[in-house]
Amino acid sequence: MDGGMRERRRRTLISAALHAVSHAVAVVYCLMTLTGPNRGLMLTAYGCGLAAGVVGFWAATRVTTKASGYRVSFTLLMITLVVAALGAHWDGGVTSPAALGFVTTAVFVAGYTPHLRLMVGLEVLTVGSYVVVAVAGPPAPAGHVFVYLAGMLVLVSVCSTQTRTLARQRSQLRALASLDPLTGALNRRGLAELATFLFHTGCRPGPSLLCLDLDDFKLVNDRLGHAAGDDLLRRVVATTRNVLRAEDAVARIGGDEFVVVLGDADRDSARAAAARIEAAVRGLAGVSVGSATAPYDGDSLDRLLHVADQRLYLVKQQRRRTAGRLLADGTGRG
Repeated sequence: MDGGMRERRRRTLISAALHAVSHAVAVVYCLMTLTGPNRGLMLTAYGCGLAAGVVGFWAATRVTTKASGYRVSFTLLMITLVVAALGAHWDGGVTSPAALGFVTTAVFVAGYTPHLRLMVGLEVLTVGSYVVVAVAGPPAPAGHVFVYLAGMLVLVSVCSTQTRTLARQRSQLRALASLDPLTGALNRRGLAELATFLFHTGCRPGPSLLCLDLDDFKLVNDRLGHAAGDDLLRRVVATTRNVLRAEDAVARIGGDEFVVVLGDADRDSARAAAARIEAAVRGLAGVSVGSATAPYDGDSLDRLLHVADQRLYLVKQQRRRTAGRLLADGTGRG
């Protein structure tokens, strides 16, 4: 189960649990005030709400899509508003303690609805339900209704602002967790997440992977220092990005080891991209490249990385043999 699915299921489970708890509290309230009016009707309504919460919790454990999570949460919200409206109306109108159900619902919607427009729509529905009870029920002091409405709006504003601030912070933390802090390229985690998405969506042709390794990078660190080596790595990533498409990505998986992910790229496209990268990076450092393309070379990230790395190794071996022959020929002529 991916992170997004876990978060949707968590929200739905919390929604169902709070729905059940709030109606359980209302049931206890009715039992403590059995001499009040309409207690039989209220107990029936709150009992149905409690049962709906239990069923909703069971349904939440089986949520697999965003749409199914929304359906469960929206159904529970509608049940909550109907039961809260009936309970408050039967208990004397908006001055009844049962009217607190609207406040708790408004706070929950503000805190657990991720999309702003959806949240605003649901809050309008919640506050509107309270207004309907105020108009249809026994007359209530104007100040009482005003304080309730103002209080709900203030709580909604505070909770919504805090929720969105935390959501932005979580998003930033997730992004940082997927990036290499030195170069800004994806790290191993980011590469795995991207690959999961590409293979899940059935990208065809491809995806293709290019494994890149800088030649004699250790000499740069030894002779010029690690600061120069770090600067070279950053420049290599920036230069590589400049010759790729917007939908392609660069990941750093080791000291001077990189992986380029090419979505919808066949073998010819992968070879062309490798040639562009070699030509662009040549002014900075020597680079060896090995490629692999799905489904011919494998249907998983690990398999493609293995094949591309083997081909990278062969390229390095061939270059060493060529350099050795050239050196031998030069020595023989001397």
